[in-house]
Amino acid sequence: MNEKICRILEEGRECQKNLVFPGPTGPTGPTGPAGGPTGAVGATGPTGPTGATGPTGATGATGATGATGASATPTLAIGTVTTGTPGTPAAAAISGVAPNFILDLTIPAGITGPTGATGIGVTGPTGATGATGATGATGPTGAASTIAGPTGPTGPAGATGPAGATGPTGASGATGATGVTGPTGPTGATGPTGAASTVTGPTGATGPTGPTGPTGATGPTGPTGP
Repeated sequence: MNEKICRILEEGRECQKNLVFPGPTGPTGPTGPAGGPTGAVGATGPTGPTGATGPTGATGATGATGATGASATPTLAIGTVTTGTPGTPAAAAISGVAPNFILDLTIPAGITGPTGATGIGVTGPTGATGATGATGATGPTGAASTIAGPTGPTGPAGATGPAGATGPTGASGATGATGVTGPTGPTGATGPTGAASTVTGPTGATGPTGPTGPTGATGPTGPTGP
């Protein structure tokens, strides 16, 4: 133990001998003349090893919490949906005030596709004709109208047919005896016309009926009564 202490003290004395204690610094001398031209820059030395990472600094104080903003969840409702002309682009428009919005859409109609080819199918046989249904009962006859409709105007008279043949003249009655003719007297004034005789003489025998003339054209039918 004492040997170790003596050895340490001896080494301390040797180190103290080698120590040089500088004296006070003298005044700075004048700057000497500039040296010769600057030599060429030497090649860059190899990069030294990366130094050890320094200790992590202390964490800073947490900042004050900001004020909580107003909570508002936006809503989107479907407004009008309009069918546009085929071939036009679709369109959308948003209106309303936050947080309530309305979405209006315009969707063009699809273009009509070409007509498909006619299918080839075999026509099935015609089905048998069904039995004829029974005749329904006849409905009751409506009451006859008691109001006669107005008579239509008389149609124009047809053309007159040709006159029939004249029948034979009936036999003449017997002629009375002729009296003696007296002298002709002066013509007297014409007396008043006597009253027509109301006694009809006997009718002669009817002659045969002549042939019937052609029927005249039928006049137009009068309007139907109510």
